[in-house]
Amino acid sequence: MKMKKKLLAALLASALAAGMLPTSACAVSSAYTSSNATLISFTDSAVTADGKYSGYEIEGTDVSITAAGTYVFSGDCDDGSITVKKGVTGVTLVLNGLTLTNADSAAITLNKTAEAALIAAAGSENTVADTAGANDENAAVKVKSGASLSLSGTGTLTACGNVKNGIKGASDAVITVDEMTLNIEAADDGLSCDDELTIKGGRVNITAGGDAVKASPDTDDTENPDTTSLGSVTISGGTITLEAAEDGVQADGDLTISGGTFAVTANGGHTTTISDEDASCKGLKAGKTLTVSGGTFTVDSADDALHANDVTVSGGTLTLASGDDAVHADNDLVVGVQGSSSTSNPKISITASCEGLEGTTVSVYSGDIDVVASDDGVNAANSELGEHSDKFAINIAGGDLYIDAGSDGLDSNNDISITGGRVEVYGADAMMDAAIDYDGTFTLSGGTLFGAGMEPGAGTQAYIAVGETSPSGGKGGHGGMGGGANGGQDMTPPNDAGGTAGTANGNPRTPPANADGSTTPPSGDQNGQQSGARPEKTSGGNGQPGGKPTNRESALGIKKGSVITVQDADGRTLYTATALGSMSSVIFSSSDIKEGETYTVLVDGASVGTATAKLGTSSSSSGSLVPDQNGGQPGGVSGFQDVGQNDWFASAVRYVTGKSLMNGKSTTAFAPNENMSRAMLATVLYRMSGETAEADSSFRDVSSSAYYAAAVSWASSEGIVNGTGADAFSPNASITREQLAAMLYRYAGEPSVSADLSAYTDTVDISPYASKAVEWCVAKGILSGKSATRLAPQDTATRAECAAMLQRFAAL
Repeated sequence: MKMKKKLLAALLASALAAGMLPTSACAVSSAYTSSNATLISFTDSAVTADGKYSGYEIEGTDVSITAAGTYVFSGDCDDGSITVKKGVTGVTLVLNGLTLTNADSAAITLNKTAEAALIAAAGSENTVADTAGANDENAAVKVKSGASLSLSGTGTLTACGNVKNGIKGASDAVITVDEMTLNIEAADDGLSCDDELTIKGGRVNITAGGDAVKASPDTDDTENPDTTSLGSVTISGGTITLEAAEDGVQADGDLTISGGTFAVTANGGHTTTISDEDASCKGLKAGKTLTVSGGTFTVDSADDALHANDVTVSGGTLTLASGDDAVHADNDLVVGVQGSSSTSNPKISITASCEGLEGTTVSVYSGDIDVVASDDGVNAANSELGEHSDKFAINIAGGDLYIDAGSDGLDSNNDISITGGRVEVYGADAMMDAAIDYDGTFTLSGGTLFGAGMEPGAGTQAYIAVGETSPSGGKGGHGGMGGGANGGQDMTPPNDAGGTAGTANGNPRTPPANADGSTTPPSGDQNGQQSGARPEKTSGGNGQPGGKPTNRESALGIKKGSVITVQDADGRTLYTATALGSMSSVIFSSSDIKEGETYTVLVDGASVGTATAKLGTSSSSSGSLVPDQNGGQPGGVSGFQDVGQNDWFASAVRYVTGKSLMNGKSTTAFAPNENMSRAMLATVLYRMSGETAEADSSFRDVSSSAYYAAAVSWASSEGIVNGTGADAFSPNASITREQLAAMLYRYAGEPSVSADLSAYTDTVDISPYASKAVEWCVAKGILSGKSATRLAPQDTATRAECAAMLQRFAAL
């Protein structure tokens, strides 16, 4: 017993020295008397009780609460316990100067389906603990299946989980923390609850040998797997300090944060080398969605700082340092609020990372985002989908994005689209890396862009390119700087690039909104120029693999510290930036850049080249349009201006148009992103069959004069299509992915096949009539998921998707 007391005293002394516990005396509050509560006092040898409520049982130093009431606990006991019996509700446990240790199990236990409020009395210090000699893996505070515990009060509770966890909730249990100062020291997880864990306020300080905060249902239990718990964590306030050997916060379900002040350290921080490849040492982690809409965060993690299947950061101030990705989403990563004009909310400062922002699709709508990365700054990729996928995309519609990357700044393994915002991006100036790098199409239709590397391939906003750039349509990935000696320098747009050359009107430009929403130029800026100045940051990330490659010597003379200026023909400065290193090219675009006008790039005040502004086109380095390899007209695949040579659906469009299965919406437009109608697909399959039917349909909404009448009649008679209701075919309705699969499956004769769709979480959305068809299409590689876990059977299919599925179908 004396040894246990010494251990407990040492823990308390340590906490007091760290400033974690108040030093006020543990006086019994006058608010609790025998007239309105039951006062229960512990000693090492006995428990005494007196007061209003009689719903308790005492056996030695173990107290069981058997009925509703308010019970106030005080005293000091080396081996005792407080238990709320199964199913008992309406219980309030007030801790008012209690030190309680249990040698065999938890100091405080809520049995199954019990409900209790645990309050730390004002000014009181309370400690509960298990010991290293406990005979099972439990916790200092244990909340069993279906039970509910709320923690509050203005006093302090310290929970010491010397065996495993500090506070633990089992399946379907709910734990809520509000107001109190909660200190947890745990050998494994600190504050854990399988179902729902909520922190509304207070001060939460956790040191854990596993995860600090956790919601993880035990689904691996082969005898009693937890299939009902949500595994969710919700945090709306409080001051939260977490130091974990593994994850700072882990939610197997959803992690939702709307407020609070966070200091999170995972496995010593971003400078720690992770020796175990299977270890998870992330700052904030969710198995499903991670949503941050408010709060102030300082996260330093050996692994990803933020990680989830889908991540949305719409608010808050985040300072992130990571040994791997700062923010990683397996699927969609969204920063900001769509439609917002804010350049300050959210505010994200990534001070160290391997890759800054990474997701299958990365979308930035608003906010102030600074990225330092030793590898890619923003990366659209997913190893499970392979090196190339039509799902990869970087979309920037607003905000203020500043990137200092050791490899590629903006790197998409498919498309990049910039429609708004301000982007200043630096990457390695090497033969295999650049500030801007993509494999699909780079569409520029708005915003302000300053960078280097590959030129835009499409869009409605003009840009200039000076130096050794890669032309649009060039191979991205890791080949974005392969331009010739002149590259984009002094390019003149082709005659049919659209628009005519204009002249400067001499009118002063309207500067973009500053971070505070004003339009006043920065101090000392008399001509309304934009400034690229940012606070100094250390480049090169954290020394993890993927550091900066050796830079080339810039033909433009740009090196670290060089001041780069873009001027119009009248000598008016439009943009200035200070280079972070060598740059062999300069690409700039804003609303002030007018197609056909000439602009000058200066380095440290001296001109290094001029360029004539142009629109993004599928062009060669000389700026002239060329026919495609199949003899199509200039501008795109098969003469379609909206199908680029490197679009993921380019070969599919060549196939379906070459086989006369599909036509363009016009001679110059294929409309790849428009939805495919039911009538269109019936017509395509009819053409594949040889077109041998009469235009006679039993559907009241299919006129015999309609272009698709014969096709619908044939498809109906062959059992390939069914109606959508009584006598209705709905020819103009957009076809869904499962409907498309069903029609192809029936056309193929409904072959017998099965496929494992367990990887997809939305298979319940597949209609019964389409289940076999979807399995067959997935098994044959005709239909793939929109993500690694989402099949999206009810989503409408675009013309590009239909073309691709038809091409795969024909190859069987």
